[in-house]
Amino acid sequence: MALLDFLFGKRDKLKQIPTMAPFQQQALQGLFQNPLQNNPLYQQGSSYLQQLLSGSPESFANFEAPYMQNFQQNIVPQLAERFAGSGTGSGALSSSGFQNSLGQAGRNLQTDLAGLRSGLQAGALPQALGYAQQPYSNAIAGSQIPSFSYLNQRGQQGLIPGIGNTLGMGFGMGPLTNYFNSYFGL
Repeated sequence: MALLDFLFGKRDKLKQIPTMAPFQQQALQGLFQNPLQNNPLYQQGSSYLQQLLSGSPESFANFEAPYMQNFQQNIVPQLAERFAGSGTGSGALSSSGFQNSLGQAGRNLQTDLAGLRSGLQAGALPQALGYAQQPYSNAIAGSQIPSFSYLNQRGQQGLIPGIGNTLGMGFGMGPLTNYFNSYFGL
């Protein structure tokens, strides 16, 4: 074959080459064998978002607990101090003014908490949709990565077509050159 290649030349060839190193191929396969849903952080995040969107009383009780604790430990004592220091003694804490202020502070807390809850739920919806779509997005993106590409290996002109081209050029015979090129596929 080497003698024929030397005499007549070689045609162009397409060669398949890998686009990723072996460790990259292994990492990509690992993503598909161990999907995102098996990741503990993904599971925790997904569970948290599901709780927010479910509107369960337990999830909101956990959310409200620090605010309620702050209200009971800081706001109520501050109101009590203000009314106790108004000079009427311990009877001020049972006055309608104290009861009204305490009721208003409680309503404000409930309104603020309701606003925070609805904001959390509104923010959780796009996040939950992103969480739900992520495994599929990863699979689609991974499947679109080509594992190989093609490289065009240029052929070589052999001795006989080369002599024919040289003679054709020397005699000014362009058609002879074209004939040799088309005959030998160059």
